[in-house]
Amino acid sequence: MNYLAHLFLADKTPESLLGNLAGDFVKGALGDRFTPAIRQGIMEHRRIDEFTDTHPSIAAFRRVIGAEQGHYSRVITDMFLDHFLATDWDHYSAETFDDFLRRIFATLDPLIEEMPGHLRFVYPRMRDGRWLQSYVDPRGIETALRNLSHRFSRAPHLETATHLLEDARETLHAHATEFFPDVIAFAKRLR
Repeated sequence: MNYLAHLFLADKTPESLLGNLAGDFVKGALGDRFTPAIRQGIMEHRRIDEFTDTHPSIAAFRRVIGAEQGHYSRVITDMFLDHFLATDWDHYSAETFDDFLRRIFATLDPLIEEMPGHLRFVYPRMRDGRWLQSYVDPRGIETALRNLSHRFSRAPHLETATHLLEDARETLHAHATEFFPDVIAFAKRLR
């Protein structure tokens, strides 16, 4: 799961949103570094990632991508899942996508100084660069994957996988559609 999905699955409290977003930016034991509510959000993020990694629909999703992308299929899957969540938003939420994003940013903006590590610098770029909004369009996913490629030492050109959003769209969408109700139910059970 990527940023959009983790924010969508979080509880509506500021601490839960911050913790669920921060999950990819915090490694190792949490100790006393965070308030209990933020710590719970980070743990929810980790449990959702574990659930996602073991879900049969995601295994099938990754097989489609993995034939071409190898072990980078996990990263690409996360981005593609955000794409399908964004494109099917009205199926999963009564709140409009734009209203959701306004609420998220209004909630998180006052917490920038509390954001751990690199998230403090990434979050404003995410908001101002309209990253989450761009996930609706395959070109936005392509840009996100291109930028993500630069974070790997081998610069794998992850953006080349974007053609699968057209070439294998029906299959990938079917797997995503099977997965989302399960992960939504799982996230609700975590609270």
